[in-house]
Amino acid sequence: MTPLRLKEPIRLLVADIDGCLSGGSSTHFSMTLLERLRHANSASRTDSLVPAVTFCTGRPQPYVECLMQATGGYMPALCEGGAVFFDPATHAVLTHPAFGAREQERLDEIHDLVRRELTGPHVMFEPGKVTHITLIVTPPLRPTDIIEKARDIAARFGDEFLVESTRVCVHILFRHIHKGTGIEWLAEHTGIPPSRMAGMGDAAPDIPFLSLMAAACAPANAAEEVRRICAHASDRPDAEAAMEFLDLIIEANRQLAAEREPPHP
Repeated sequence: MTPLRLKEPIRLLVADIDGCLSGGSSTHFSMTLLERLRHANSASRTDSLVPAVTFCTGRPQPYVECLMQATGGYMPALCEGGAVFFDPATHAVLTHPAFGAREQERLDEIHDLVRRELTGPHVMFEPGKVTHITLIVTPPLRPTDIIEKARDIAARFGDEFLVESTRVCVHILFRHIHKGTGIEWLAEHTGIPPSRMAGMGDAAPDIPFLSLMAAACAPANAAEEVRRICAHASDRPDAEAAMEFLDLIIEANRQLAAEREPPHP
C-alpha cells in the first residue's frame, strides 16, 4: 500500500455505504468492519489522530441511524444523497437549506405523475425518502425497463431533475442538491472543513463529495471515473478497502504528528 501524504490531520472519515462498506442490497455487512468502525469512533473521542467515521449515502435516515448505532457513530451523517442531515447526538433530522417550499411543491408534482404513470406491482416507491424519489423495481422488470419513462416524466420539469439507476432501483433527484453540497453543509455544522476530511465512494454520484476531500479512496469495485480522482484506489473490494483506508489515514495522521514534533533538546 502506498502511504497517504497529508497536509493536515484527518478528523473525519466520510463513507458511502453501498459498494463501500458492503456489497449493497442483498449482501451482509462484515462484522469485522463494523467492529473496526465502532472502535475508531470510540478511540476518536480521546485520540485526535484517529478519525471519527460517518456516512454520506443515498439511504434514508432510519437506515443510517441503525448503522450509526451499530458503529458507535456520534458525528452527524448525510442521508438521501446529501439532502438530509441526521445528528445522532440531538436526534435532529434536517433537510438541506436548498430544499425549500418550491422544491417540496415540485417533488409533490412529480411524485403524483410517477405514481399514476409508472408505479405498479413491480415498481414501487421506497419508503422513507423525503427529498427525492426512489423506485424499487422487482422481477421480472428491471430498472432499464422503466428508466426512459422516468426520464420522460422528469423532462417535463426542464433540467430540474436528474434520473439515475442502479441494479435494483431508479432515483429521481434534484440536480442542485447532491453529495457535494451536502458535505459543505456538514462542514458548516461540525466546524470540520473538507480539508480535514477523507472520503470513500464507488459511483458517479460520489464524485462531487470525493472531489472536496483531503484524501479519497475508491474500492476495487468502484467505477473507473471514481478511481481516477482518488488518491488511493484499492485493489480490495468494499469492506476490505474501507478497513485498509482507515488504517492508512491513522498511519498518515501519526506520521504527520511525528514530523511536527519539536526536536528533543
